[in-house]
Amino acid sequence: MTSLQITDSQGKKTDVPYSGQVIFSQSGTLSVQAMDQDPAAKPTTYTANGSEAYYGPVAIDEEKSTFTITVESSLVRNLIGQELQRVFEVAGDHLVITPVDPEEGWRVTYERL
Repeated sequence: MTSLQITDSQGKKTDVPYSGQVIFSQSGTLSVQAMDQDPAAKPTTYTANGSEAYYGPVAIDEEKSTFTITVESSLVRNLIGQELQRVFEVAGDHLVITPVDPEEGWRVTYERL
């Protein structure tokens, strides 16, 4: 992960000191592990104790530039069983992921290693 940016309801963008990785496997699963570097980070929809971790089968729609993961296991148990749809953009070795609903207000960028 090279960056996480949050946009608040007023349109103000903030970079969050976050680190992590996303793995798309050849067998059709996705795994996310990430962490907010701030020890006082508040829980969010996707995090507990500043950490985010989930995985499950993923369906990729290249024509729409979206993917959907069905969460099988997650640090945040409320996510288990949910389908999370994301928009993606690939440019060279960079992957940008955003939520389908722009009101969620985040953007994460990864660099292929």
